[in-house]
Amino acid sequence: MIRKPRQITPYVDRDLDCQAALEDTFQHMVHLAVISGWNKVEAITAFQELAYAHLSTEDENMHATLAIIHIGLTKH
Repeated sequence: MIRKPRQITPYVDRDLDCQAALEDTFQHMVHLAVISGWNKVEAITAFQELAYAHLSTEDENMHATLAIIHIGLTKH
C-alpha cells in the first residue's frame, strides 16, 4: 500500500514524502526485473528513462494546454 500525502495542498518536503511512499514499490519492481533476468542497473536505468519520458510528455501537454488557452483568450 502506498501512503497518501499528509495533505492535499502543496507542503514543504512533499516530494520527499512521495519518494518515501514509493520506495518499497520501487524496490519491489527492481526485484521483479532482476528475477526476470535484468540486472539492477538495467532496471533502474529503465525506470529513470521511463520517468524522464513521462515528465517530457507531461511538459508537452502543459505547453499545449497553455497555448490553447492563450489562443482562446486572444480571440475574444
